[in-house]
Amino acid sequence: MVRQLFLPAEGGGSLRRFLAIRQHLFRDKWQDDRPYRGPITLFDFRRPNDVADLRESLLPAKRRWGGIFSGWRVSDDSVIGGFSSSLMEFNEGQEPKGEVNNNNTIAPPFLRWSGKLNTEINRHSQLARNITRSGFAAIFTPEFPLGAPLGNKYKALEICCRTDGRTYAVNLKVESYFPEDMYQGFISGTGQNTIITDKAADNILTDADDNAKTHENTQTSVDEAAEEQPILDVREHLKTRQQIISSKDPNNHPYHGHPPAGFQRLILPFKDFALTSRGRMRYTQRDLDGSVNIESIGFTLMDANDGDFCFDLVSLRAVNIMGGEVVGTKEDDAREEEIATHFNQQRSKNED
Repeated sequence: MVRQLFLPAEGGGSLRRFLAIRQHLFRDKWQDDRPYRGPITLFDFRRPNDVADLRESLLPAKRRWGGIFSGWRVSDDSVIGGFSSSLMEFNEGQEPKGEVNNNNTIAPPFLRWSGKLNTEINRHSQLARNITRSGFAAIFTPEFPLGAPLGNKYKALEICCRTDGRTYAVNLKVESYFPEDMYQGFISGTGQNTIITDKAADNILTDADDNAKTHENTQTSVDEAAEEQPILDVREHLKTRQQIISSKDPNNHPYHGHPPAGFQRLILPFKDFALTSRGRMRYTQRDLDGSVNIESIGFTLMDANDGDFCFDLVSLRAVNIMGGEVVGTKEDDAREEEIATHFNQQRSKNED
């Protein structure tokens, strides 16, 4: 029974979450001596343990194996008598078989959080509890045992997601002397997206196929251009080299990439998060850039607009940014150097 609490047979669990973070940090401490480290994954539904944690959270309360630390959970204004509602579900997706091509059906697994926001105030709640506003919904990740001690080694939070164009708050619960402190940033709605219906969710298969086809065509056309024509202009040389690297970059993979097909990657610098307490901005701000120890992450919708909402999430990572790009792993650097060397060799042959 005790083992099931910490190391569930189904996978996941707080102890595995604790070990995964610390093993990664320990490995990078000794193996990654670069000024800016590569990304560290906090949650990713392409990993079996994160899927196991979510599946457990979706079970009825009586069937959950439980644990000391909370799993995935949703909340809304019904706790104060409001009329908003929300739920979460898991979409398993479809992993490609063999090489990526336009004959494969590709769709990454993701968490869908959806519901309906209602700003109407419950008259009885207003009289009994002096409620003056309503209309919010929230979702929270599982907690990290003893936190995720990122320190000052990472500068931003990367979110691979798909939104409906509304504005969502991103909440970071960090280790603090004040339990009510919460650092908050925002994903701004672009106004170009619409609510994701079941039909739109099915269309991700078409989008993924188009992505795979583009990926394949780009790689072929760039390789042919490099082999057939010598590049004399240095700007063209750099541009073509970048296209070759980009076409073969695993980050652009329609399933394993960041972002995968049909999703977008959003970068929120830690220094831009504002300190709040009970949903209100604190008068005295403390920057979140010195010693980050994340206990949990959450998303909240409170844009005061009635109606349906939908938010799909694939992964969360802590990353570094350099030159406007996410710093890759050491393996990514080695792969880029290998591609660059091959490109230079081909260029030399063409010049000869």
